[in-house]
Amino acid sequence: MMSPASGRVIRIQTSEDRTISIFMHLHNVHITTAPLDGIVKKIVPEKGTFKPASLRSADFNAKNTIQLATRYGDIKVVQIAGFFTRKIMCEVKEGQEIRRGERIGKICFGSRVDVSIPNGFEILVKKGDKVNCGKKAIASPSAATIP
Repeated sequence: MMSPASGRVIRIQTSEDRTISIFMHLHNVHITTAPLDGIVKKIVPEKGTFKPASLRSADFNAKNTIQLATRYGDIKVVQIAGFFTRKIMCEVKEGQEIRRGERIGKICFGSRVDVSIPNGFEILVKKGDKVNCGKKAIASPSAATIP
């Protein structure tokens, strides 16, 4: 599973809803890519606030959730607007087949991307790690998970 964004890992949630949060600084490339091969199942834009994306309160910011059906189960890539951001661009449509590393959108200026991790995947990054969009593996399926 490849990183869907370039930036720094600011949070790893390992409870029931396993999620990695990646903060994109103003100087990072703000392209969002598919972390796994799949089909775009659902796209849900939500209005919200514009708090700094590195803060926990940014969970209530404007966002766009892209749900992907993968061979490992459904995952979500959440594009979250930041303090300077006022525009999230989604470049895929429901029903569209996408490949790992393929561009799915862009967030203008500093922002955050959250990606859900399927059960059976080992998380390969830790808080503070720098990741590169489509180039850095962030999670890997265990041998028992590979279909």
